[in-house]
Amino acid sequence: MVRLHYFANQRYSKLKAECEKNEQLFVDSVFKPETSSLYYSRSCPPEPVEWKRPSEICHPAVPHLFVDGADSHDVTQGKLGNCWFVAACSSLALRPFLLYKVIPDKDKQEWDPKKPENYQGIFRFRFYRQGEWTEVVVDDLLPTVNGKLVYIHSKEKNEFWSALIEKAYAKLAGTYEALAAGSTADALVDFTGGVAEAISLSNGGYAEDQEKRLQLFKTLERGHKEKSLMSASIKINNRNEMEQRLDTGLIKGHAYGVTMVKKVTVGEGLLSLFNKKHFYMIRLRNPWGEKEWNGRWSDESEEWKKLKPGDRKKMGIVFENDGEFWMEFDDFCREFTDCTLCHVINKAMIHKVFKQWHIYKHNYNWTQGQNAGGCVQNQDTFLKNPQYAFSITDNEGEDAMVSLMQEDRRKDKSKGVGNLTIGFYIMKVEENRKYRVHSMFPKAGDSIFINAREVMNRFFLAAGRYLVVPSTYEPHTPGHFMMRIFTRKRSNAMFLDQDHSVGSKIWCCLPRCRAPQCVVSVYVTSAAGLQKTGKMSLTCDPYALIICEGRKIKTPIKYDTLIPSWDAGALFYVRQPQKSQIVVQIWDSNWILDSFMGQVKIPVNITNSKTQASYNLKGRRREHDLQKPGTVTVQINAYHDLFGI
Repeated sequence: MVRLHYFANQRYSKLKAECEKNEQLFVDSVFKPETSSLYYSRSCPPEPVEWKRPSEICHPAVPHLFVDGADSHDVTQGKLGNCWFVAACSSLALRPFLLYKVIPDKDKQEWDPKKPENYQGIFRFRFYRQGEWTEVVVDDLLPTVNGKLVYIHSKEKNEFWSALIEKAYAKLAGTYEALAAGSTADALVDFTGGVAEAISLSNGGYAEDQEKRLQLFKTLERGHKEKSLMSASIKINNRNEMEQRLDTGLIKGHAYGVTMVKKVTVGEGLLSLFNKKHFYMIRLRNPWGEKEWNGRWSDESEEWKKLKPGDRKKMGIVFENDGEFWMEFDDFCREFTDCTLCHVINKAMIHKVFKQWHIYKHNYNWTQGQNAGGCVQNQDTFLKNPQYAFSITDNEGEDAMVSLMQEDRRKDKSKGVGNLTIGFYIMKVEENRKYRVHSMFPKAGDSIFINAREVMNRFFLAAGRYLVVPSTYEPHTPGHFMMRIFTRKRSNAMFLDQDHSVGSKIWCCLPRCRAPQCVVSVYVTSAAGLQKTGKMSLTCDPYALIICEGRKIKTPIKYDTLIPSWDAGALFYVRQPQKSQIVVQIWDSNWILDSFMGQVKIPVNITNSKTQASYNLKGRRREHDLQKPGTVTVQINAYHDLFGI
């Protein structure tokens, strides 16, 4: 069951029932059909605007939400610079299971000429905002000039789902004008609850690097199969270049929806066995519904003659000036500068080939004077920021996506309020870290700092525990944000809200429950000179166990090596440092029974500094004095101050 937030506390069923009882059509009191809903910067529209209901606009035809279902041609941009939103709608139209989540109970909301009494002129839509689905109610009064829709419209004059979804989104933003200029990624996330990955085609060098280009094609092709939503654009260098048409027919500063990614084979069949040729193709759509690419594989170009009529039919080739066109992927990477891939995170959708993401999310605040520490350059305050820990559990390493989203500020445009400049920093920490970090650890990744609503990055991370620090660029800047962490396997992700262990007030008489006297961070950096002892496998796959006061922490396994490098650690809050010791054991991982390779015992010595040494391995139990082959290098930080590490 989807947990809903109701925008302006308006309940669709209640409002619809009131209209039915009063025998009147709904008129929204929150987003009124007047100029204040159109503009925040002017009190009078440049043209006389009339608010009309769909039945008045398309008369004598019967209005519908959908005419013959939904497709990308249902969405054509009007007199508003919101191509970013239109491109997202075009992509959404290709994914019915997503579209009908944004437009719930579409059949019940549809016009029914046989039962006109059921129509109250009220519609509802749902958008994903800050981690929850928000339902927005609107009336069907739409702005028109000379009887025609001012903003988004369909090629079918009696189809209105795209115009109404735009009105609901404008209501969230405060005005239609607030939708001018924006990020397609934001709209895609709002439509899906997914996470948007920005890919710089120009900075990534995809046009020049064939291997990278092929890998990107496979990524987008897989994304298309996984029902992800995609868009592309050509960035501008200044305002004068906005919506400038190039000689290629493409428009700068304009968002195009990606509607297909396909590998096309020419010359199929036995006679063409040695004459096959593969073309990597991508199909895009201009939200304007016109002005297309005029290069290779453009409408009616010579290249299409290489395909049989049957192959063209399978690809859905229709040569019309409808804004939709094909490009070879090489040309796409050369002509476009940016691509956005919105990963749809749908737990209910089981895919036999591609793995699903595990998601952690948390909403929180940067509060001035408390935890708004600014970026990593602000060394005195940086670690006061909120902190989140997560683990990569696959010993081979795996992909992770980290997303930081700030609260949408579009509704405050009229006050001159813009997005905060935000980003995040990732450090590799001890394997069992569940308390806040108080000193810097090795950097594992980061994001750019930008005044976008969402900042996201994909990383390939080695096995281990990581800490994410989200922040504004400048310190002492308050704001609300949502942190999301996506991993292929469960990550034990958590918000770190405690500075250190405090022990148990109830069982303080027991040694293991007493308040800690010191904090110790133990890192096993590497081992050398190991000798395989077990016979369960042909290779040596060592890992380390770090033990202190009965607590055991295991490092990742390193495969097929006698000189492993781990750089993995464990954190202990030690209760009895005078009686305790640190034990580091080296084991060889096997299918049935792991083999012991040696250990060292190190007394807890509180130096309030970092020490590192190499130790000869020894046996255990009765063989504790017996020398074992190999050495292990261990780094120890031990502090009286529990805030030291």
